[in-house]
Amino acid sequence: MKTPASATVSEYDLVVDHEDWTAILESSLCQDEAVVELLAHLLFTIRKEIESGPDGVIQASKTLLNGIELIYLHTKAHKAALKLFMLSLEGNLKPQDEPFNLINGAIERVTN
Repeated sequence: MKTPASATVSEYDLVVDHEDWTAILESSLCQDEAVVELLAHLLFTIRKEIESGPDGVIQASKTLLNGIELIYLHTKAHKAALKLFMLSLEGNLKPQDEPFNLINGAIERVTN
């Protein structure tokens, strides 16, 4: 059964709680009303896809992953990776500090 948009949801049923949403919405990211409107439309569209069934869930999941990949370009991690890459291009790194070696080393430690 679908939950009406105005229905109150228990905090225990949430992936992101009210406090987290408040922190996001009070950030400088959401000081622009147009951005808040876009975020609302995005969330509504993703919710609609999820509620449409298994194919919609897959499409919503892929949409979220695509968004994460694009958001990465604006993160501290990306800026640090780019700086490390530039140091590599300049020839200023030891072999163990090359980006490929550092990143793959961390991935291997977590996945093995």
